[in-house]
Amino acid sequence: MKHTVFLRRARLVVLIVALVCVASIGVSIRRSSALPVDRKTELNENFKAAVRDGIGTEVQLAKPGDDAENVRASVESAAQFMRRRSGVDLRGPTKSRLAEMEASTLAGTTRRITPDELSEIIAIVAFERISEASDEEINRAAETLRGFNAVDLPDTFQRGRGRVQLRANRWGVDPTPEQFVLQVKAIRDADPIVKYTLLKPVAIRMAAEETRRRAKYLSESVPEQFGSAPSLISPLQAVLITYSTVSDDPLTDSIANLQQRMEYVQGIAARHAGQPYPSPRGRLAYGPNGYLYSTPLDIVFDEQTINLLLTHIVENN
Repeated sequence: MKHTVFLRRARLVVLIVALVCVASIGVSIRRSSALPVDRKTELNENFKAAVRDGIGTEVQLAKPGDDAENVRASVESAAQFMRRRSGVDLRGPTKSRLAEMEASTLAGTTRRITPDELSEIIAIVAFERISEASDEEINRAAETLRGFNAVDLPDTFQRGRGRVQLRANRWGVDPTPEQFVLQVKAIRDADPIVKYTLLKPVAIRMAAEETRRRAKYLSESVPEQFGSAPSLISPLQAVLITYSTVSDDPLTDSIANLQQRMEYVQGIAARHAGQPYPSPRGRLAYGPNGYLYSTPLDIVFDEQTINLLLTHIVENN
């Protein structure tokens, strides 16, 4: 009974901190189920076009037969794509390691992983990272998840930062920062039996849902680069899909169009508040204090975590 109560109270936080966020674009697509068929088709096609304009244009994945230089260029394009949108910064050794793994996979020396394998890796990495999280990191994550903040943020929106904004919340009201901190610490300090027997399967199940969704729409939107993603995923594709899941970045829009989208959001917010809203210029769309959605990527998708992800991918071969 004690374990059942713990699971019921903690699993919402597990879904978030365990890198299992529901992307906003995914929510909007699901909510469109009540729309006429023609309208749903139009929305889906517009979304696919936005994906092509984003990752389809700005990330150039290498192909089987490409030389090492092309593979390194592919990894660099992905690194720049994530950095310009969210501040994620892959260092040289990590990029080199990823390039070596990608080259080995493209050469057929090592196999691609399945979406289900990636989902389990995400859950394992998440629990390893949570187990090592300090109190300061947990507090910082709670602050980041309260949403975008600025000194000139209107009071209307400042009041909205009273709770941690969890996109995967399907079971109730978002927790306060204090509740979030207590629950994440409870997960961190939980008995390994509770953590890995009761909580891990929940995280894997939710990660699988998000991984499959992203693999599907990437395959449909950019088949020349992600055509095999619904069944087989390369190391670089795995990093990009995991980044999307963690950051709530649907990988849509070029940098120029992403800037326009933030400016559009600024206009809507200013009209809602009845006063000026902070400018998006010089700000990132995603990541810590992201203008569109704020997530603690500096904690849950840092260099250490990305290398844990790569290590577990290697172990699956």
